[in-house]
Amino acid sequence: MKSAMTVYYDFFKNISRNVKLYLGIIFFVTIVSSAYNVLFGIYLKNVGFTEAFVGQILSINTMGIAFGAIPMAIFAERLNRKKTIIFGMLLMVISNLIVLNVQVPMVMQIFAFIFGIGNSTLMILQAPIIYDNTPDQHRITAFSMAFVLQNVAFVLGSLVLGHLSGWITHYVGPVSANRWVLNAATSLIFIGVLIAMRFTGDEMTAKKHEHTIKETLEGILAGYRRMLVGKPLFYLMQVSLIGLGAGMIVPFFSMYLKYTLQTTDGIVGNIMAISQVGTVIGGLVVPPLAKKLGRVRTVIICQLLSIPFLISILFPQGIIIITISFFFRSSLMNMAGPIIGNLAMEIVDDETRTYMSSMVSLVSHLFRAVGIYIGGYLMFKYDYNTPYYFTIVCYLIGTYILYNVFKNINKKEHLQ
Repeated sequence: MKSAMTVYYDFFKNISRNVKLYLGIIFFVTIVSSAYNVLFGIYLKNVGFTEAFVGQILSINTMGIAFGAIPMAIFAERLNRKKTIIFGMLLMVISNLIVLNVQVPMVMQIFAFIFGIGNSTLMILQAPIIYDNTPDQHRITAFSMAFVLQNVAFVLGSLVLGHLSGWITHYVGPVSANRWVLNAATSLIFIGVLIAMRFTGDEMTAKKHEHTIKETLEGILAGYRRMLVGKPLFYLMQVSLIGLGAGMIVPFFSMYLKYTLQTTDGIVGNIMAISQVGTVIGGLVVPPLAKKLGRVRTVIICQLLSIPFLISILFPQGIIIITISFFFRSSLMNMAGPIIGNLAMEIVDDETRTYMSSMVSLVSHLFRAVGIYIGGYLMFKYDYNTPYYFTIVCYLIGTYILYNVFKNINKKEHLQ
């Protein structure tokens, strides 16, 4: 514990202003994500849409994140990171309010895609911003802090918003309660916009290139081609399999809990929040653990240990057991996320980090979108358990690829 405390004391002592501001942004934006994870699928079901349509909307949203990676990378290069983040968050607010309040399927699908494009901004820029604004010795800790803060926001959002929706339901009914809470959560993105306006320094405000759009696009595609060989390619293969597997089950967790256990929005929020508490603890433990065991070994151990708990969710034995299973599954599968993000930045050179980040976002969310579509269909066609079998296979293969490619990397060796 002493070594862990020393790591975080040194980090907070040396953290830059831009990283502090960015951590504030992701806190408020993650509350919106928690609202989505807990209430959005339930809201659409209460309105009268099927699991298949819920899967379509979530899939299209995620597809927007995937395909938004390239244009947002161009914006970030031609304008700057500050303006790109502000633009992306404004897209998120406007499009999400339309999705929530206009119950026309085609309109919902179009603006769900636009929301994903806006959301891709924060996802592709998070790793480069943290990496470029943090000293070498504090980078893993910085990625961990971003990860931990996101999960703290998720826990708070899940607890508060789930119970708030349940309380309001007594007065206005479930549909209006869900909609009101989701709209209120979405408005928090405006706080993120205000925070982003305070970014300073060349890393956030300077243009990186003075090229035409065509030249910038050609540069991005050339950078992408450099990543489709060697370790970057295998890294992306692992990312795609984990994204595919997660897509089939993660966006439907709240629906699975509500309609399998026949419980309330508040209890769903409790379980989702509790499942993330372990992720927060795990995220804090990861930096010292990675130094002791090695980064890749830590990722592999965490992912393998999560699978038995994923299997146990298939056979729910009541709220207590399923809550424990969710707790350990989410904790173990997600706690190594900061290490994975750091590895992605180290296997490419300085000039292609933004491109690598956008490629990871593109591949991860593209396959996640496919997984969501498949998961929604399987739940509608068969039952809520069926997608879990496919997810387990994807996780096992993805973990094997990671092990097979990086098994000889020790804890002090950088990936080149």
